[in-house]
Amino acid sequence: MRILLSLVLLAAGFYAQAQIDTINASNHRLQTERLTEGTARYLVYNVDSITGITGTADVWERSVSFGVLPGNPQPVVMFEWKWFHNESFFRHVKAVADRKTLAPVSEIVLFKGYAFAGYKFTNGFLIPDSTVAHNRVNKAMKVPLNPPVLNWEWDMETFSTLPINRVGQKFAIAFMDPNSPQPAYYLYEISGEDNLPLNKEVSIKCWKLHINYGNGAYATFWISQQSREVLKMKEYFNGSYRYKVKLY
Repeated sequence: MRILLSLVLLAAGFYAQAQIDTINASNHRLQTERLTEGTARYLVYNVDSITGITGTADVWERSVSFGVLPGNPQPVVMFEWKWFHNESFFRHVKAVADRKTLAPVSEIVLFKGYAFAGYKFTNGFLIPDSTVAHNRVNKAMKVPLNPPVLNWEWDMETFSTLPINRVGQKFAIAFMDPNSPQPAYYLYEISGEDNLPLNKEVSIKCWKLHINYGNGAYATFWISQQSREVLKMKEYFNGSYRYKVKLY
């Protein structure tokens, strides 16, 4: 009887470790009440993995605000992303998502000051936004939103709403970048905890969220256990490390 009980407990423990939490825009698993209004700025730079040489740094400014759209009382989240490169405006993104689920509603992108891309997420499809003048998106584009995706452009803000509670927890998150429309689930894991130092006196306790992209590429995000902000990212791809570090 003891042997049987031990096997049952072992199987239960294995199942708990192997269990994956599915996250998408329709199953209400995100703790969206954790998302707060405000602006965060990140220093973004590359480091060659062999020479250790640091490349030119960019600055990302990412903002979150709450409101409603004209003619629609449904609460929404409004995202804005300003990307500064070589002291110029490299990219400007404005996106809208449902306040409760973070299901994307629309996105408009301005590339290098001249190229526009506008998208609508509607009736289960990603389509061009016909109201955007000079829209570079193919007019025939119609991508099924299957699974119900979240906007991968806003991954760091989405991470702040994950129901994180332990090391080893795994999340299959339905993401899609509107500019590279391939909806799919991507596996992330809470790989550990870490005291992230801000200086010699102050450190912040963080969850480490890890994803393997394949072919040796990966990324790790440091998420504050208190505020749930993404404070740092380290990514490896094609012989180079990329860092995103929150500025204070």
